[in-house]
Amino acid sequence: MAAGRHGRGPVLKIVLLESPLETVPAKLWRHPQVQRSTRRYGIEPSEMLLDKTLHYHAMEALPQKWKRGRPDIVHTTLLLLQDSLLNHAGRLRLYIHVYDGRVFAINPETRLPKHYERFRGLMAQLLRHGRVPPEGEKPLIALEAPSLTEFVKKHGKLILLDEKGKPSTSAQVVRLALQTGKPIGIGMFPRGEFKKSTQRKAWIMLSLAKGRPLKAWTIAYRVTAAAEDALNLAW
Repeated sequence: MAAGRHGRGPVLKIVLLESPLETVPAKLWRHPQVQRSTRRYGIEPSEMLLDKTLHYHAMEALPQKWKRGRPDIVHTTLLLLQDSLLNHAGRLRLYIHVYDGRVFAINPETRLPKHYERFRGLMAQLLRHGRVPPEGEKPLIALEAPSLTEFVKKHGKLILLDEKGKPSTSAQVVRLALQTGKPIGIGMFPRGEFKKSTQRKAWIMLSLAKGRPLKAWTIAYRVTAAAEDALNLAW
């Protein structure tokens, strides 16, 4: 099994794939919805996270708009993962793959804001500066790889959870991840399919619900609960 960084035993790696995290694209800066939201928060469009709740009509012309502008999915999933016994025991490593392709690592000791608007501000800062905070020796979140290609070179190809994958159970997925040290990939987009470029990074594609789509946070819960059982963790 893959050794933990702090000598605590095997760790589970989870990467949140194709996360809908991006700052407002330049071509939308003059849209009335974007202008209203920037005045409301007192920031420039380049400093604001694209959010469907605020920018629904502005997003109409964007390609693949159904996969974009949903930071709330990432926020909910991260809060669940960070509050897991697996994370509290130091046995979880989290990575975020964002819209522009970069992959960021979250320091295991980081506690992300529970307030959604604070989370949006933090993610916008991350996208602009490549780390949070922008300066200092020990970032809370930092660039792990400039692309998913480089990430898998470093960590191994993905155990990709996809509704079209081979039927499996959470316990089987976790056992495979712990034995090989390969990251488990969970999609963060509200609907649609993984990009072909993401699928090509898969070592294996597995489904947890016999082809039925599941919410990202539901998958995250099932995987972490199975890992806690596999590692005999208890409160």
